Amino acid sequence: MSSSMHSPQKPANLAQMPEFADADAPAPGHYDTIFYLIRQTIGARHVTIQLDGEPRPPADEHLACLEHPLVTQGRRFGMLRAYAEQFESGASHLLAGFAVLVAEQHALWSEAHLDVLTKALTRRAFMSDLGRAAATYQRSGRPCSLIMFDLDHFKAVNDVHGHAAGDAVLRAVAHVVQSELRRCDLLGRLGGEEFGVLVMADHLTALDIAERLRAVVEAAVVRDYRHVGFTASLGVATMDEQTDTRDGLIALADARLYAAKEGGRNRVQGAEDMMRAYALQAAE
Repeated sequence: MSSSMHSPQKPANLAQMPEFADADAPAPGHYDTIFYLIRQTIGARHVTIQLDGEPRPPADEHLACLEHPLVTQGRRFGMLRAYAEQFESGASHLLAGFAVLVAEQHALWSEAHLDVLTKALTRRAFMSDLGRAAATYQRSGRPCSLIMFDLDHFKAVNDVHGHAAGDAVLRAVAHVVQSELRRCDLLGRLGGEEFGVLVMADHLTALDIAERLRAVVEAAVVRDYRHVGFTASLGVATMDEQTDTRDGLIALADARLYAAKEGGRNRVQGAEDMMRAYALQAAE
C-alpha cells in the first residue's frame, strides 16, 4: 500500500496535536528519535501517529499531509502522517521507510509490555503504570482506583473442558473487558486468571465500572466453547489518606476481591459506605 498526499480538512493549532496517545501503546516520547529524523529528512513540520479505531488528530489546513499505513505481521494497525508546507520529490518513499521503523518499534514495545495470550498489559508493565498513578495521587491528589478481579472456579474450566478452552476464556474476558473500558483505563494480566484494571477515578465511578465489567464477563460467550459459562469476582480500592501507596492499594483491592468471593462470587466488593451510596445511586 503506497503513501498518499493531501490537504487535511480540519484546522487546529499544531502545538496542541498529540503525537501519540493510547492506553495500550508506547508513551508519547517513545518515537521522538524517529520523528526527529522524519522532520530532518523530508522537511516535515509535524509528525503524528494514529492508531486504527482512534479519531484522527486535527491539523493545520494550510499544510500538506503525507501519510503511510503502519503494518505489522500483515495487519494494519495505524497511520503515520507528516505535515509540511511542501514536500520534496521522494518524500513519500522516505516516509514509507520510516513507517517500517515505527512498526518495528511498536512490535518490540508490544512484545515487552503486552501479555501474549490476552493482549492485556503484563504484570510488570501494569505495576509500573500503577506506581506512576500512585505517585501522581501523592503529588496532586488526582483520583486513582484499582479494580482487581479473577474468574470464579476457573480451574474447573481447565479440568473439565481442557486448557484450550481455558485460554479461549481468558482471551474472551480480556476482549470484553477492554471493550468496556475508557481510553484512559488500563487492563493488566496479573497472573493466571487474575487481572487488574487501573482507573483514574473516584470510588463511586470505579464501582460503576467494576459492576459493568462483572456484567459483561458474565454475559460473554466464547466462540467454539459456547457451552462454557464463567463469572468474575471483583475488589475495588481507591487511593486516600489511609491508602496512599501502590502496595497499599493492591493489598486493599486484593482483600476486597477475596471478600467478594467469600460473599458468594460473581459480585463486586468495595468500601462498605461507598457500596451503600452506589446502591442508592443505582436505584434512582
